[in-house]
Amino acid sequence: MPAFTVRYTPIPRDEVRSSLADFARRNGGVVSWQDNAAFHRSYALVEGVSAGSLETQDGATVSETPVIALAIRPNVPEALRPLLEALDGSGRPDGIRSCETLSGALIVEWNLDRTPAGVVLELVDIELARFGAARVTELLTPLPLAWWTSIASAGLQAPEIAPDRVLEALIEEHHVAP
Repeated sequence: MPAFTVRYTPIPRDEVRSSLADFARRNGGVVSWQDNAAFHRSYALVEGVSAGSLETQDGATVSETPVIALAIRPNVPEALRPLLEALDGSGRPDGIRSCETLSGALIVEWNLDRTPAGVVLELVDIELARFGAARVTELLTPLPLAWWTSIASAGLQAPEIAPDRVLEALIEEHHVAP
């Protein structure tokens, strides 16, 4: 199923949200939103439609694919610069789309189909270890079901976790009312 992510900076007005929802609905898709007031941004995951015919909106950055975005806050502020260099420098992982520091956090966006979450988080932890630092990580984006199950499957070492085994998705797919 086609899907893409739109980042809005700052958080969009209701008219902008309605416009994106109308676009998705007209093309047989749906939109999921996640706002973050601390970072003055919102992410929209549009599923069931490609971004090709989406009109440009003020403050919007459109990714042709879904994107996962994390805010990573090290407990040692001096670790931010090396984290930025590791994830935004010339040797960065292939799927990284954007990486910046904002309000004491590293905001990293990437395509999970190109670079697994474990690779990015392991790289973060290697850099933090140099400072004896820890991190708090916050998910900023809504994710497609396939990505949720991929992360859970890898983290729990449970290959049986898959989109076709998620009860809520099956109920929705078969139009079963509670």
